[in-house]
Amino acid sequence: MNISILRHIVAVATIVFSIQTISLAQIETQVYVPPSALVFHNLDSLSKAQVNWKSLPTFNKRSNYANKYTIALNLGTRICDAFVAIQAKEQNKFADMATTVASLSSKLNANIEQSLNDKMFALVKQGKWSEVRSMLDDQQNTVKEKLNRLDKDAAVLVTIGGWLEALHVVTKSLSSNYVADATSVIRNPKLVEYLIGEMNGLTTQAKNNDLVKSITARLPEIKALVNLEKGTPVPHENIKKLFEISSVLVKSVEGAK
Repeated sequence: MNISILRHIVAVATIVFSIQTISLAQIETQVYVPPSALVFHNLDSLSKAQVNWKSLPTFNKRSNYANKYTIALNLGTRICDAFVAIQAKEQNKFADMATTVASLSSKLNANIEQSLNDKMFALVKQGKWSEVRSMLDDQQNTVKEKLNRLDKDAAVLVTIGGWLEALHVVTKSLSSNYVADATSVIRNPKLVEYLIGEMNGLTTQAKNNDLVKSITARLPEIKALVNLEKGTPVPHENIKKLFEISSVLVKSVEGAK
């Protein structure tokens, strides 16, 4: 939900949507923010049973939100869900999410050309999912670049939304089908620390948004739950708690005015 899902997820999103290294301000360590699609692929390959991607997100098609902060957070979640639809090879769900992403992006003046979506839809019908994923990666990088120029607050919140949804999707799967090795995809306290820094860097107006405040308040708790020594699996109880937190936050994002 990479959160670059989207300099993400994503991520989860999610959630960063391109593979990159981000330097944390005022500290020398670097943080690798994995793209949402890679997180999902790794989870699937590490799981002893196939992940039922179709059952994990709500694939919410709503796009009528009242302010740019809510729009940006929801844009992040829908981008993440578009990657889930690719993972699930769900043609209709992918079309729904791509259409919703385009609608939300336009509300932030980061328009997506319809011709690009049309090309992806054509590839979906041909079952060329890897090409669709590559095009979606490129599309989201373009959207993020536009938002970074137009509205830094919105760019950050797209990243946060994608990461939250990716966290929600992954922990939902692991809560019911716990595989210790697979938890490595979310054991990244430095990533959460980076996102906390990004939220702290928002403008005062953005910070005063109720939804933004509720998310910011839960980030330290999330960091604590994944703050484990390298090679240590995230305990099942922590996974369940992360699922609970991310479920509440994603529900608040998608159900906001």
